[in-house]
Amino acid sequence: MIPGRSLLVVFTITLTIPLNLICQQTDPYHLSSGGFGYMLVKDPGRSLWWCEGAYKVMRDTPLPSAREDTILLWSAGNEYEAFQLVINTDSRMEDLRIISSDLVSGRNIIEKQSVEIRRVEYVKISKPTDSYGYSGYWPDPLPLVNGPTTAFGGENTTFWINIHVAGATPAGIYRGTITIGNAYWERAIPVKLTVWDFTLPEVPGVRSGFGLSVDKIAKYHNLKSSGDIRETFDLYMKAFRDYKIAPYDPFCLYPIVEKVSGLEWEGGIFDFNNSYNGDYSLMIEDNDPAGAPAARYKTNIELDAFKKYILQWNIKGSKENQQYCILLEGFNIEGEKLPYENKMEVFNCDTIWKSQAFAPGTFGDDVSHVSFSIFPSFRTAAGEDTGTVWIDNIVFSEAGGSTNMLKQSDFEFKADDIDIELDFTDFDKAGIRYLDEFGFNSFRLYLKGMGSGTYYSRKESVFEGFRQGSPIYDRLMDKYLRLMQDHLEERGWLGKEYVYWFDEPGKKDYPFVREGMETIKKSAPRINTLLTENEPGPEIMDVTDISCTIFHKVKPRKAKNIVNSGQEYWSYLCTAPKSPWVSLFIDHDAINLRMWLWITYAWDLNGLLVWSTNYWDSYSASPSGYLQNPWTEPASFVQGYGWPYGKQTVWGNGDGRLFYPPNKDPENDKNLYLTGPVPSIRLEFLRQGIEDYEYLIMLEDLVDKNARQNNSLMREAKKLLDPQGKLFTDGKTYTKNPNDILEYRKKIAYMIIELKNKLK
Repeated sequence: MIPGRSLLVVFTITLTIPLNLICQQTDPYHLSSGGFGYMLVKDPGRSLWWCEGAYKVMRDTPLPSAREDTILLWSAGNEYEAFQLVINTDSRMEDLRIISSDLVSGRNIIEKQSVEIRRVEYVKISKPTDSYGYSGYWPDPLPLVNGPTTAFGGENTTFWINIHVAGATPAGIYRGTITIGNAYWERAIPVKLTVWDFTLPEVPGVRSGFGLSVDKIAKYHNLKSSGDIRETFDLYMKAFRDYKIAPYDPFCLYPIVEKVSGLEWEGGIFDFNNSYNGDYSLMIEDNDPAGAPAARYKTNIELDAFKKYILQWNIKGSKENQQYCILLEGFNIEGEKLPYENKMEVFNCDTIWKSQAFAPGTFGDDVSHVSFSIFPSFRTAAGEDTGTVWIDNIVFSEAGGSTNMLKQSDFEFKADDIDIELDFTDFDKAGIRYLDEFGFNSFRLYLKGMGSGTYYSRKESVFEGFRQGSPIYDRLMDKYLRLMQDHLEERGWLGKEYVYWFDEPGKKDYPFVREGMETIKKSAPRINTLLTENEPGPEIMDVTDISCTIFHKVKPRKAKNIVNSGQEYWSYLCTAPKSPWVSLFIDHDAINLRMWLWITYAWDLNGLLVWSTNYWDSYSASPSGYLQNPWTEPASFVQGYGWPYGKQTVWGNGDGRLFYPPNKDPENDKNLYLTGPVPSIRLEFLRQGIEDYEYLIMLEDLVDKNARQNNSLMREAKKLLDPQGKLFTDGKTYTKNPNDILEYRKKIAYMIIELKNKLK
């Protein structure tokens, strides 16, 4: 996206929106504009009609009054152009087949393999997102049609048909047929596709970040092995590529490996200026009632099984009579754990430092080494107990001896003794595939040592146990960030990343966020950061490279000022906004996600963000061990943010859910699904918007190249670059009729062709 466009005048238009643009409840039938679609065949007991791939065809959408015997389509190169074929029968129709021919223009062919046929399936909305939506069956999942299917009597059976026009496709008029029927009835419908003489870029011009949970993929696809998970994840990445959006983290299965040397402990936090003596103690905290975190000495301790040993230490707790556990686990000389050679004891500590000791006695004959762990609470299998302890000056020695067998047990570190190196081997494999080959233009870069949080809660910044602000944290973080920036630059990926480490901070979080952003920029000034906000700056947005505001809180003037200052500005959709704003919900208007891109262009924004694409289940709302089925329960329920387990509050229908799992019965069907996701009709609308955005960018570039001309053609081109006032006035007042966008898109296309011809 080109920052600071000067062509667009988006704030001075006053428009009176027609009544059909403002509606108290969504109208997927488009009754106010006379309906939609075109009749093809009307036989006794059976009707066949079509419409553009821009509408939501309900099960009871009325038959169209308009007639068009040929399916008419227009497309650029490297574009997906869709239409819907609808059959309505009085009675059930079995063994229905639908196939496409090649599309031919002279000697040029779009092969039938480029025609993708999906069935429009419906989800039952029982909890409307808001008063604008309503209960009933709504179209959303689009599974592939791989064989005979059934049309049910008394309702519309709809097929979504995508034609992929490859980038190298010559311009021209391509003709073919779509044939639908069974042994008793069949119709061949002519298709006419006009391919325009321009091609959309391989890499989208609008940046994006869309979340994806690998854990949910594994659960819903019944994946167990890492190989199966990686194979299926790659199919999801292909779907992201095909829909022209970028995933948050294409590297999640291919992480950077940090190799820290000179540090003998893992787990816990080295607490600066809170020690028995010296600078540091080791703080071990357990605030998770479902876990049992511990601090561990990294190296197993060699010992003589026939000798006696003693552990001594100083300790204090966060409360009086805080229970904690010391654990020694036995290993044989081959390094194998001996399951019944543990030595464990429970101790109590208070809020003041005191000395304690543990004499484990002798070990079995096979024990040659022991591991050493400290649990800050009473350890159980469920991990329900919690607590915090500080430990210092640990000594492990032979009974009566004076030689400490532990290193760094007083936690007094020298910064120069600790170092870090990064292994990018797996990360680079994923980068080559997903950034270089697939062309993702953005990715979320996760940084070790950064905190996290939301306006509700947060976690502090800690690197290998050292808190932000401590000398060793600063040194390790500095080297880590420099290594990261240098490697991204070397690979040609620097600039695609965004560090999105804090979500929607409240004002109380601003100092913490500012400190974290400054830490990144001090050592890696060219690594991009992103911050989501409910309100655009200036109080906090000045600390980030990418400002990302929830859509209905975007202030176009402020956003434009931020872009003109050199930053990027994105918007995001999630559980909000709801009606009357542009939104992502199943039971809202078909035009919404497409309109999001037109407004993105007009407001000079650079990117899109949606927090998840496969939020199929809520751990707060679902019964324990139960997987919500998005095919039958489209509501996305709240999780986190202090919600009690069992409370079922709806975020919205389809929030965080743009894909469906191929498994339609995840609770009972335990078959392995090594297949990609099922897209939603909303994802199709989003891709159409992304392609519309490319039309606008291409026209803008041509206008720039003809900037010295001031004829009527150029004036008309500049008007087309300003859709505000024609398609919308703001984010909540916009046309609900997809045909308005379709016609506007055609005007842009023909203007692109005309200006291209002038430049030849």
